[in-house]
Amino acid sequence: MKHSSIRVWGIVIFLMFISSMFFSACENEVHINADYKETIVVYALLDPEDTIQYIKVNKAYLNEGIGALEAAKISDSLYLDSTRVELKRLSTGQTILCRAEEGPKKDSGIFANDKNILWVTREKIYANEEYEITVTNPLTKTKAVSVTKTVGPAKIRAPFIDQTNIFSMGPEYINVSYVAAANAFSYDIQFHVYYEEFSGADTGKKVEKMATWKMITNFLVGNVSSPIRQIPRLSFIQFLQNSITASPTLKHRIKWVGITMYGANQTLIDYISVNEPSIGIVQKQADYTNITGGYGLFASRCKQSVWGIPMDPASVIYLQKHELTKALNLVR
Repeated sequence: MKHSSIRVWGIVIFLMFISSMFFSACENEVHINADYKETIVVYALLDPEDTIQYIKVNKAYLNEGIGALEAAKISDSLYLDSTRVELKRLSTGQTILCRAEEGPKKDSGIFANDKNILWVTREKIYANEEYEITVTNPLTKTKAVSVTKTVGPAKIRAPFIDQTNIFSMGPEYINVSYVAAANAFSYDIQFHVYYEEFSGADTGKKVEKMATWKMITNFLVGNVSSPIRQIPRLSFIQFLQNSITASPTLKHRIKWVGITMYGANQTLIDYISVNEPSIGIVQKQADYTNITGGYGLFASRCKQSVWGIPMDPASVIYLQKHELTKALNLVR
């Protein structure tokens, strides 16, 4: 579930809107708030390649005494007063009871940040399996349920297969190919360049840096189990030009390159697609949820990395001479 934003605010506005509706202009007394109904909000992304799974559980709130923005600053408005989070591997019936842990401190903003409760399990999550999540409040008996199918690792074929390869930029294109994992619907691929930066006058003082390029976004698998994408070599050269500081006094040495792949199931891609910023005249966006009895997202992704790949000497020489990168003062 790492790095998932909590969309409680949309529910708050929705509840405020519904509760403010009234049908008679003749009454002197207007009931601003409807009867409160507890709504569980769940966000979780299961990753079989990760050693720990994080689940975020909140509640949509309504407070008769204060406004929504003020209530959002109170932690008790965001969390259930009692919570049980359970995962079930449906093929075997294995039940995993998650426990609460304090997560990283959140940045200040609309919502309270004095605590960040996450529900965690370190039990192994298996690829290509259906998992059910059940979140309940034992005191109020409120329950939210969802099912998703997990994504496993892809078999990477290019631009390199494993740490035994050497990266070459090729004649015109960098080829990206892989065998997609079962249940994978789309892939994002990042390309990393790890390099040293040092002064030509003092080569003993070296700074190690990482440049990351969003190489491919939303690479749909479709009906092709082994998709291939060709990335122009010029795009990679422009990335280096814009990411590494060019200075007559600085030299650079590329230590290694690597990629990180993120595979997502269709549920996650549907959620991302629905929540993309609108570019049309109509700005109203639909709310996406696959949680029964609540709101939020229960989906799967798979993160895998191949790092530490050396660049072949011929490619370094090419970059040393290229018009766009010769000012980077690359050395072998």
